Amino acid sequence: MEEYIPDRILIYNLIAELCSFLVHSIGKEYLVLYKSISEEEKNRIDKQIQEQTELSLSEKNMYFPVFEPDITKEYMEKLYNFKEELFKNDDKNGIIRLLQALDETVAVLLYDERELLEEKLITTEINMNRNSTGIAILPKMRCVWARKHRHSFSYERIDSYLKYLLVVEDVPDIAAEHIFIPRGSFPTFDRTKRLHVAASPLNAKSNFDIRYKKTEHFQVFNIHYNPAREKADNELIWDKIKLAGERGSELVVFPEMLGNPTMETFVQNKLMSLNTEEASHIPSIIVLPSCSIDGYNYSSVLDRYGHVLTRQHKHNPFFIKTSQGQYRENLRRDTKIAIFHYEGIGRFAIMICKDFLTNEYMERIMRSFMLTMIIAPAYSTGSHDFKLSLDLCAHDDCNVIWLNACAALIPGKESNFENIGYIRKRIGRNQSEEEATYRMKACRKLFMGGCSRKCMYYDSFGAV
Repeated sequence: MEEYIPDRILIYNLIAELCSFLVHSIGKEYLVLYKSISEEEKNRIDKQIQEQTELSLSEKNMYFPVFEPDITKEYMEKLYNFKEELFKNDDKNGIIRLLQALDETVAVLLYDERELLEEKLITTEINMNRNSTGIAILPKMRCVWARKHRHSFSYERIDSYLKYLLVVEDVPDIAAEHIFIPRGSFPTFDRTKRLHVAASPLNAKSNFDIRYKKTEHFQVFNIHYNPAREKADNELIWDKIKLAGERGSELVVFPEMLGNPTMETFVQNKLMSLNTEEASHIPSIIVLPSCSIDGYNYSSVLDRYGHVLTRQHKHNPFFIKTSQGQYRENLRRDTKIAIFHYEGIGRFAIMICKDFLTNEYMERIMRSFMLTMIIAPAYSTGSHDFKLSLDLCAHDDCNVIWLNACAALIPGKESNFENIGYIRKRIGRNQSEEEATYRMKACRKLFMGGCSRKCMYYDSFGAV
């Protein structure tokens, strides 16, 4: 039996076909030329579109939106026939302009699509021909701190010319899962266009032991958590989450490694026991400290109601140098990256420690998915390399929350811990560079061998 494809999906499939043809048959370098298209050429194509399809322009020079009941067999046949004519004639300008026309045409469909996506836990794309086109189509969430058309001069992106669609080409060795956070999840941000965040390094003492192991050809290390510490650590995390919420934070972040095998369930049960009023005083998104178990180093991401939105695994291993040589963090192969979408915030992802420092990896994900925020939990002996990566993200208007663990301090490396975390944010052209970076200053007790376990850092960023 032939698979039924909803009418609106047929348009998304057509858009993916146009994008794929542009990438593979024309080459994206043509996008640079298209930026200077003349009004005469644009009018020529618009005339053809209106004569040969059922798309039509408004007086404001915008294509009228289509509603699903209006997508008839004849409607789609005309679009596909026109597409084939453009392909046959290698009409490069026509293909790009038709993409722009369809982008405006599906604007209302995408608004409704978002409601469907918010009901799902995970999605991959809204078109159904990704396997044949290598293109994933998704609704594009705007970001209040990103410049308009920020990629149009720097990168050859199809969706630099689109308002409502995000076009993602398949990324080798990366399996993206998209999570559309329901509207209203960040009420303060929705009202003020500022995202209030909190971060805590938790503790100056690690709750685990490192166990070294030699295989036939390689040397690896594993993490073993101390069960006697779990209860106290879980209670500390819960206190920090509540404190962050009481201070109005809608996102709270903790460092790498300082989780444990029971922490996710403990916090989840605490959240699920709250009534609606109590839950409203909890941060909307909670990024728990990562936990390393059986070759997986992952950060659990929960909402305020206790739902586990994802467990983001670390992809790139850390190496420890010993007198017996280099030992590699024992990580199983994993390619999943969770991309969170929210209107006004845009798109954000979590990159654990070495993932954020592996520039080729970090930049590939940041630019493939047009990230507007990266959360980078770390357990590291220094901050210098992280600061360099923060500056790379600034070029793309991608804000970063980086948080280290005080427990990673090695005697003699105190100067590396002047700042235990950074928040790098986009600023306006009239603001100083100093305002672009919030520095989380380590407390003096850290350098004297003490820890009050009270450190919490607060900041906010938003519209520029």
